[in-house]
Amino acid sequence: MKIPSFILPLLVVAALTSGYLLRNAFTQPTTDVTFASTGQEIVTCTVQGVKCKGTANFFTELYNNTPGIAGIVTFASEHRVVFTYDPAVITPDGIKQVMEAPIPLRDGTVRQVFVCESME
Repeated sequence: MKIPSFILPLLVVAALTSGYLLRNAFTQPTTDVTFASTGQEIVTCTVQGVKCKGTANFFTELYNNTPGIAGIVTFASEHRVVFTYDPAVITPDGIKQVMEAPIPLRDGTVRQVFVCESME
């Protein structure tokens, strides 16, 4: 049985298109950390600098002792971070200030590692 020559390219295009359209359905969080159960509001940020599991873990450690932050979920492949926070304690601007603060590095230098590109 001979398969028509257009079938294989058609199947490849269909597989690629399906993968692209379904990518959000299969996206798993890189990190999912809960600090407290008092969070009432959610803000989603696009953060330049969160690009792998290591940077996502480092990013969440910045908020370990930050009052008002209830939880953080990171999606490194999309540079996306979702914060759950208590608006009576911290504002989105306060979250951004912690994120964009210069960080001392192991080599003795201090620099800004993360940049908030957008907040929703």
